[in-house]
Amino acid sequence: MAAKPNVVLFFIDDLGWADIGVNGSTFHETPHIDALAKSGVNFTHSYSAHPVCSPTRAALMTGKAPQRVGITQWIPTNAKVALPLSEVTIGEAFQDAGYRTGYIGKWHLGKADDVQPQHQGFDYTVAVNRAGQPASFFYPFGKRKGGSSVPDLENYKKGDYLTDALTDLAIDFIDQKSSEPFFLCLSHYAVHTPIQAPADLVKKYQAKKEKMYGAGKAELLEERYGTMSTARQEDPAYAAMMENLDTNIGRVMEALKASGQLENTIVVFSSDNGGLAHRKQTGGPTSNLPLRSGKAWTYEGGIRIPTIISWEGKIAPQESKTPVITMDIYPTLLELCGLNARPEQHLDGLSLKKVLEGESDAALDRPFLAWTYPHVHGGGHKPSAAIQMKGWKLIKFSDGKTYELYKLTDDLGEKSDLSDQNPERVREMDALLEKWISDTTPKSTK
Repeated sequence: MAAKPNVVLFFIDDLGWADIGVNGSTFHETPHIDALAKSGVNFTHSYSAHPVCSPTRAALMTGKAPQRVGITQWIPTNAKVALPLSEVTIGEAFQDAGYRTGYIGKWHLGKADDVQPQHQGFDYTVAVNRAGQPASFFYPFGKRKGGSSVPDLENYKKGDYLTDALTDLAIDFIDQKSSEPFFLCLSHYAVHTPIQAPADLVKKYQAKKEKMYGAGKAELLEERYGTMSTARQEDPAYAAMMENLDTNIGRVMEALKASGQLENTIVVFSSDNGGLAHRKQTGGPTSNLPLRSGKAWTYEGGIRIPTIISWEGKIAPQESKTPVITMDIYPTLLELCGLNARPEQHLDGLSLKKVLEGESDAALDRPFLAWTYPHVHGGGHKPSAAIQMKGWKLIKFSDGKTYELYKLTDDLGEKSDLSDQNPERVREMDALLEKWISDTTPKSTK
């Protein structure tokens, strides 16, 4: 058992595809994440299962499209919605295989005591709050409207920063002496709101903003339903959060190296949805350009995310354009670790092992990727669904013009709607999309 590889899964909140340097950011500084990407496989066409957090987190845990488990919207604090205990989570799969399992940080898959990570396959569960965001990123991590306090951090002091604290806990977990391999999910609250960061880093990016852009403000781009998205990355506090996050990714990687475990540890880095670039009137604290829009929308900016898989000495560094999605993480890690697949559980995920070994996109037998977000969101989104296949993407809206069709291979920014010129393609893709939604939605919730 000791020969089995460890797993560290970094799951970042609201991290956009373009937020990291290796994917094109010039305002944010992310040298440790960039180094991780260059040490393994950087999936440049990676997607979240959903444009908001709770559904994607459910997909990560189960390997299923979110609607299969009844989670199609972020879970409000007072809601009774939760990840069903009947699901065999990725944590339980590794626990069953003799792994020491840990979960640190944001869960957002139910409020009740009996649906927390310790009841879903994680031996060690710490710093899990009962909301979608922390009340504050600074100690005592509370006393802010719209969030909730983060527990288990009473030993910290005024001025201490949440992302640092979670990393301390992760390093403690990694350094525990054990004959068992470990599976650790480090689910950072960063870079979700509230947008707060250490003052020295904020000052650094205030100066950088002035040097790069002067005193002018970023342009706002008008989007569907009269909403706005931000046209460039320039928010000093957000950039400071990014640098702090990056530093803490580096701390974990250094801890693995110092403990002699790096070469026997698979590292996965991913996000739950696109960056917060799109709100009703003000835009957001980041920009996802060249992708369109952001979190809560089925445009590329809302669902395309960073995903990196690295295993020192075992996976050759490369950049992959293979379209992959959140549900793939579950079966991929099982196969990489030599554990039995659970096809009846991770129904919508495919193992990426062949892609990681350098085989072509054709190694994945997947005809399309699809999404459904049948709810209104505070950022202005109205119900939509989307399907992507063979370089084309169809978005179907419930309000206003029904269809938008884009050829992503020529139009990554989704600027030229080709639906009117391609009625047959629209009908074909719409039929596949509706069948997928029907097939993956339990009858009790239709």
